[in-house]
Amino acid sequence: MLSNLLFGADIDYTSASRRHGVLLRIHLYLVFILLTASCQSIVERLGTGDGPSVGFTYLDLVYSDQFDGPGNWMSYDGGDSLKMAVEDGGYKIWLATRQYVWAQLPYTFDDVVVEAEVRQLSDFNHNAYGIACRLDPANSGRGYYFLIGGDGYYSIRWSNGRSLDEIVGAKPSGVINRGSSTNQIKAICVGDYLALWINDHFVAEARDSRASAGAVGLSAVMNYTGKTVEVTFAALKIWRSELYEPGR
Repeated sequence: MLSNLLFGADIDYTSASRRHGVLLRIHLYLVFILLTASCQSIVERLGTGDGPSVGFTYLDLVYSDQFDGPGNWMSYDGGDSLKMAVEDGGYKIWLATRQYVWAQLPYTFDDVVVEAEVRQLSDFNHNAYGIACRLDPANSGRGYYFLIGGDGYYSIRWSNGRSLDEIVGAKPSGVINRGSSTNQIKAICVGDYLALWINDHFVAEARDSRASAGAVGLSAVMNYTGKTVEVTFAALKIWRSELYEPGR
């Protein structure tokens, strides 16, 4: 299945670069993106019913960014392999190597709801991009990734800094606008509960206890030689949140 090739085993990546900044560090690592299953003592995949098993509340809005200036986001120019910068009211990532990349805020959050709009600008649809939460403040890439692709697939993944391992494996969804389109991604990171909503539709949830706090970031993945992924993120918002039982 083409979507799984985004996270196919035994992919040898090109060498990566690293750059540090005062407010933001962008790290690119030589990675293997593997479809290794997460340890069941850590991960609990919840039921796949029509709705989520718990609800969440929007409390304080703790961060909002319309990307009308560089702000907390550093520009990075890697020539013909990678470019990341605030442009035209969004944060743009252009990636032309077989890697996953991320940029993260210099703040630490614990229990939050993260929302952003993302528009795919490139034509090749076998890619992945989205939101990350609870990223390692030391910028190792360790944390949770909530991804969609132009081919209509989504997943929730954990990175140990070297690989993107499945929590919820890649699955198709009709709520994703495919190709060069705009989607809203919402990630719930509260306690050990993780959930992904796309265009105001619930698609996946799980429980995982490997990280309880960290930075919020934006990410893109390309796993095909000679292909590119280009996306721009807009309207990023982060709320403090709590869970509640349905019906209460």
